[in-house]
Amino acid sequence: MKKKVLLFGGTSEGRELAGFGLPMIYSAATEYGADLVRGAENTEVIVGRMDASEMEAFIRGANVACVIDATHPYARCAGENISAACRACGVPLMRVGRGGSAAARADVCVGSAAEAAEHIEKTQGNVLLTTGSKELEAFSRVSCRSRLFVRVLPDPDVIKKCAECGFDSGHIIAMQGPFSAVMNEEMLRMTGARWLVTKDSGTAGGVDEKLKAAEKCGVSVIMIERPRSGKEHSCAEALQWARRILGAARPPLFPMLTDIEGRKAVIAGGGNIAARRAATLIKCGADVTVVSPEFCADLSSLGCRLVQRRWEEQDLEGAFAAVAATDDRDVNAAVGAAAKKRGIPVSVADCSAECSFFFPSLVTSGETAVSVSAGALSPALTRRLADRLRSVWDEWVKEERSAMENEEEKKNG
Repeated sequence: MKKKVLLFGGTSEGRELAGFGLPMIYSAATEYGADLVRGAENTEVIVGRMDASEMEAFIRGANVACVIDATHPYARCAGENISAACRACGVPLMRVGRGGSAAARADVCVGSAAEAAEHIEKTQGNVLLTTGSKELEAFSRVSCRSRLFVRVLPDPDVIKKCAECGFDSGHIIAMQGPFSAVMNEEMLRMTGARWLVTKDSGTAGGVDEKLKAAEKCGVSVIMIERPRSGKEHSCAEALQWARRILGAARPPLFPMLTDIEGRKAVIAGGGNIAARRAATLIKCGADVTVVSPEFCADLSSLGCRLVQRRWEEQDLEGAFAAVAATDDRDVNAAVGAAAKKRGIPVSVADCSAECSFFFPSLVTSGETAVSVSAGALSPALTRRLADRLRSVWDEWVKEERSAMENEEEKKNG
């Protein structure tokens, strides 16, 4: 039986990962979450919530190679169950998260829906709740419930829950997102809200549109902060990780060749990887600047410009390309993010998912060059293929040049 990825989704990240055609079992807690991925290539969809023991039993019986947790950032219980089930089964797990907290842009930050409800008790004016149906019970304890308007999915069970929590039809907005900033503005005006309650669920959760609308309408924002969790990864990282575990193929990278002679390239880092990247760029004629507190011997002998200090974003000024090759994950991530913000192609040595271009294994003879890549999935295979090419490349180039010259002589003779 073919090995599969088990992906716990129901989020935009889950839908994104289901779109790449990996052999996958997609687990959604609700029919709504499942419907969003039905028909995806190579994807079996299952519906329903599972506790840790049920997850463990499913993993053991479903020939699962690895698990991706792409559940909502506030689904703490689900995340804990997934982690426990994977530990019990000895199956590798990767958690996909959302970057970019918006908490700093809120007027009030709280740790839970209950704390948000407590704060509402101290305020005046109507409140638009955009935290979903799971948090309704906490807000049902607010003394003057007529101030509250809840925005939820148009699902019969959800509407029933609203009623059970004491919200009448005049205080329920049952709509399916996504919601634009303009739509959020209209809802704030329609409800006469002076407060907006939201979770810090990231760009994918529509937080930016809510905050823009609140600012436009002069509405204060209460934000429920994200639960603290362990290390989280991007969808790109999870995709590459799963492909390596499955041994799955991917489309080849496009080998774009471009003239870099005399153009500035910046490398952050002073170790052996930085030296190899610098040597390749110099071979192709680039003007290379390396920034690092320390430099290995190979870098010192290359003749590139060495700046002995920690990397700063201003180092990217005027660069056509950047390389992050320090031994500090946070610094490398910062270099990658800063380069992308400026529209500068960047290669991040310790995280291929953060690269906007991949460093090839370059094989050259004079001006002739060929690059070798295994799609960032197997550096070892890339090196082996490049080494085999290097062993014959000079001879092949000489042979072809000689053959071309002989053909020209015959043609002109």
